[in-house]
Amino acid sequence: GTSGGPFEFGVSGYLIKSNTEPWAKDTLVAIDAGTYMSGVMQALRPATSPSAISPAQQQLGTGLLPYVSPLSNAAYVVRELVSTVCITHAHLDHLAGFVINSGCFSVENPKKLAGLPWVVDGVLKHIFNNVIWPNMSNEGDDPIGMVTLHRFGYSADKIADDDEPVGVIEDYFDDEDDYETIANGLDIRAYPVSHGCVHDTGKAPKAYESSAYFLRDKNSGKEILIFGDVEPDSVSMDPQNRTVWMAAAQKFGRNKLSAIFIECSYASIQPEHSLFGHLSPPYLIQELKMFAS
Repeated sequence: GTSGGPFEFGVSGYLIKSNTEPWAKDTLVAIDAGTYMSGVMQALRPATSPSAISPAQQQLGTGLLPYVSPLSNAAYVVRELVSTVCITHAHLDHLAGFVINSGCFSVENPKKLAGLPWVVDGVLKHIFNNVIWPNMSNEGDDPIGMVTLHRFGYSADKIADDDEPVGVIEDYFDDEDDYETIANGLDIRAYPVSHGCVHDTGKAPKAYESSAYFLRDKNSGKEILIFGDVEPDSVSMDPQNRTVWMAAAQKFGRNKLSAIFIECSYASIQPEHSLFGHLSPPYLIQELKMFAS
């Protein structure tokens, strides 16, 4: 799904695979999981013709779909083929499907949930707290251990600045140590981005942080960039997109960046004060101009 609601079956969730790897266990990465098993099941639903199969079934290959029913095959995909679920931020339209499906995992074969440290900490504190949901994770109070939490490395002091020498900026963006292997044939690197601001009672407003992920095919070196929800730098109280665009520009200039997936939630008429941490077409164009520069 690609929406943020109101229909719960269409919310954000994406499956990524290296095209240099065979379809096998731990070859898929999920980026967000507002929808999870239900989205896969919808993709695997029987075609209109009894003799035909859906494009998703055809792409997966008949040898990797061991069951007759779409539900059983969807469970097989999300439990066996998906290596890790990478959450951009903990809003329910990016997380709820994973939480609801966590009961189908096992202690013997836990599912990995990954993200920037504050994203994972938020899921543990506010979701897997034995109040909103049982603590399916391997941390905290009374952990069940069906979900293994993983926090991506991030150096907060590595921020690109106009005053930095070009060589310093290039060294930062070429830092291979910040990539982690996330599935067979796939590496990932996370960047923080801003997704609006929140107001705590009695405290000053602060930026709510989402994530952007670079995913790299290990064999070809090609990469894609996937944003979670994100607001334009020009209206943000903590603008962070420029750092991501500079990294993307380095990769684009070397013919390594194959695609960019980015949200654009509102129509052009949406006023600036009502973006709620999202983009509209004029602001998307503004962000792409920053990338081009």
